[in-house]
Amino acid sequence: MSTTRPRTLADLGVGTGVGAFSGAFGVGGGIMLVPFLVLARRMPQKQAQATSLVMVAMAATAGAVRYALNGDVAWLAGGFIAIGGLAGAWLGAHLVQRSPGAVLQALFGGLVIVAGLRMLWTSGTPDPTTSDVADLSVLLTLGYALAGVGMGLLSALFGIGGGILLVPVLVGLFGYTQHLAAGTSLAVMVPIALVGAIRLTRPGLTQWAQGARFGAGAIVGALIGASLALLVSGGVVRMAFGVLMLIVGGRMAWDAWRARREGGH
Repeated sequence: MSTTRPRTLADLGVGTGVGAFSGAFGVGGGIMLVPFLVLARRMPQKQAQATSLVMVAMAATAGAVRYALNGDVAWLAGGFIAIGGLAGAWLGAHLVQRSPGAVLQALFGGLVIVAGLRMLWTSGTPDPTTSDVADLSVLLTLGYALAGVGMGLLSALFGIGGGILLVPVLVGLFGYTQHLAAGTSLAVMVPIALVGAIRLTRPGLTQWAQGARFGAGAIVGALIGASLALLVSGGVVRMAFGVLMLIVGGRMAWDAWRARREGGH
């Protein structure tokens, strides 16, 4: 009993911090929680990824509501992204059970680095012909669905919401503003993260109770983070997002490389 309460409070505190990150940048927060669980809590990579999805779904719900109240969710486009995302999440949950944990960790780190560089590279200037999501062509609809497939795959494979892929894609390729991309990303990742978490429950990877503790704190943090982000220039948020992803991705890739090197001797 004496150790349970401090651990619960710690989980709520970590969840609040991760949720603030989630709401501010339009990502699920898995890119922060998964490294914490693996490096600090020594949780196996696959279990950390699956458990993270529970928190992701809860944080994304709170953040999406806040952005929606500000009119920064593209619901029509998000519907097509979600359709592709659900298919990708189902496939990714099947693949993660057959992939080595160390390989997933290394790929995770590399992916975050690439996404961070992309966020720093793009200007984030909206293109009126693509950001007007009320008029969807067949090609544009297909593009949204494919982006959703990639988002869903990443969500299940790496225990993240997939926002680190979707936000840069919406900003760089579809001409969304940072705030609109963040809000749309959060709305879409709610069902995607839930599908991944449920799919990984049967093999015993998803720890729902612990994920819910992180999620309870993340709901509060996401509301705070989203509210603060909406008060700050989208360009500033985007640059901060890119830098933070480089730091997190570098740490994860380095840790995976070191573990593999030590295991080889």
